[in-house]
Amino acid sequence: MPTFLASHRPTVPELHVFQQDGSWHWGITVPRVAGSGFKLIAFSESRFSLEEAARADGSAALALLADKAHATDSPPLSLVTDFQRE
Repeated sequence: MPTFLASHRPTVPELHVFQQDGSWHWGITVPRVAGSGFKLIAFSESRFSLEEAARADGSAALALLADKAHATDSPPLSLVTDFQRE
């Protein structure tokens, strides 16, 4: 099993796009402050028929999280929402 140093862990939110039950979804994670693993801070509630659509929607949510974090100079807040443009 490989060993990773803490300095190699991402410290910013990371987008994950995956297929589940025949549909595409996205989730955004950050490393846990204490212990190991990741914390889910945002996810799609909608189902996407195309991977590209899920990735585009997740990327927009990731950008929104980054904008909020920069505006307040604080770590990203949880965004558990259905982030689709209408």
